[in-house]
Amino acid sequence: MRYKVRHGKSVSEEFQSLMGILAGDTLSPLLWILYFADFDIPQTEDDIELFGAFISHCQTFSHLEQADDLLLLGLSPAGLQRKMSLFYSWCRRNFMVINAIKSLIGFHGPKPRQTPTFHFGSELVSIASEYTYVGMTFQGGNFSSFSRVIAPHYNIKEKKAISVSHGILHLESMIGALPVDEGRIIYMGCVDPHLIYGCEVVLDTSLSAGKKFRDVQISFFRRLLGLSNSSVVAALFSETGIAPILFRRLELATRYLIYAIERPNDTYVYKAIRESAELHRKGSNSWFTDLLDVMEQTLPRSMLPLPSVVDLLNAEAAKGFHDKMKKSLPYWVEEQIGTAFRKTYLLQYRKEPNNEGTGYRHKAMCMRQYLGDIRNPKHRKAFTKLICGDHPLAVERLRWADNHRVSVPFEERLCRFCISAIENPEHALLECPHIPLASLQESYMTSYYSLHGNTLQCDARTDATAFLGNIISFKPAFSLTAKYIYEVLKIYDATPLHVPPVYRR
Repeated sequence: MRYKVRHGKSVSEEFQSLMGILAGDTLSPLLWILYFADFDIPQTEDDIELFGAFISHCQTFSHLEQADDLLLLGLSPAGLQRKMSLFYSWCRRNFMVINAIKSLIGFHGPKPRQTPTFHFGSELVSIASEYTYVGMTFQGGNFSSFSRVIAPHYNIKEKKAISVSHGILHLESMIGALPVDEGRIIYMGCVDPHLIYGCEVVLDTSLSAGKKFRDVQISFFRRLLGLSNSSVVAALFSETGIAPILFRRLELATRYLIYAIERPNDTYVYKAIRESAELHRKGSNSWFTDLLDVMEQTLPRSMLPLPSVVDLLNAEAAKGFHDKMKKSLPYWVEEQIGTAFRKTYLLQYRKEPNNEGTGYRHKAMCMRQYLGDIRNPKHRKAFTKLICGDHPLAVERLRWADNHRVSVPFEERLCRFCISAIENPEHALLECPHIPLASLQESYMTSYYSLHGNTLQCDARTDATAFLGNIISFKPAFSLTAKYIYEVLKIYDATPLHVPPVYRR
């Protein structure tokens, strides 16, 4: 390796070194571990015990390392200072200097009456109310719940995820509308890592903390799909195949549990999980308690009964439950869509083309083919808004009160043109006799029938909702149908809603 050394404005001549390795080299962590292997702190009562209360040969430890990021652990101020002094002496013997300015003291539990001081040699180390270790920020103090300890982590990751989300969506101002499939890929690569960071150990026991991540995900996909803030949340998952972020975090935590209980019995992670389960069994709060609580508040209980602690500590049983958990998600999405039937009924009539294009079947959630087939962003968003019940027709718009009207009953949300039928998607696209709409409909149907000659004809005997369900499912006509929907909604947008006088303010 060849180097130059810079000090201030001065730069040395280039020289060759036959020692050391390049920064970032994959051998660097391994060589550091080997170099650090002789560092040891004799066992004391201030060490942390794992499974010590439940087995005769407990595991104790006083320090953790992530490469050269060191964490010293102690149960008392005096015990922690003793370990700091031992570490300081080891560093001196090995010609290393500890940066006291970059070192911090954090404490959990009641604060001592007299604040102790800590030092490396003659340099004081400050006590911090917050500290970060391996990318997770903790809050020191006397808190009864872990969600308070980890609250800064949620705040930091929420801000980073929002910043990245805005950066991704800001691309639209430079390149035009972002295709949904590309947006989904970028989300999984850039936003999702912030939302799941540390989810294996940080369980979402605080509803307000979990809501921060949920709001980031929902806001991103509403913007990507072109849906409003009042759109049905479950539609975001049914149309993109993305899992709700709180479900995803729980699923990853369950996978971590399976990993932990399959580790050798003498590993830290195995003993930590077993101690957590034993504490829960004895009535104390633990990670295991939090896991069961989060399962209870997140999973669809009607489809997936909660497992027992015994089952979760058995690797095969835990894997079986994990598989059932993943399979329950589409049923949950379908159930949520069903609870908003008047808004989302078209999603239940719609069928998804198979990959070969030879047939259609119902799928509760997936990356929908129409999102990729409809290349015009305005047409695609109009199509999405219509089938998700987020359109500007009276059946939806008059559901809400505003400064000029109160909410209008369903049966009185009449078409603004013909004033003879409820203004819903079926009426607007297939039935309204308003001349501009009828002309568009005739032109569209001619083109549609040319693509699908065997389809049912739309007449007075046809179930308009079922017929519209067929139209929005027909893959060869996705672009044609989306353009037609866009043009019809544009005509409706140009005319004010019909509001009966009795409902006006």
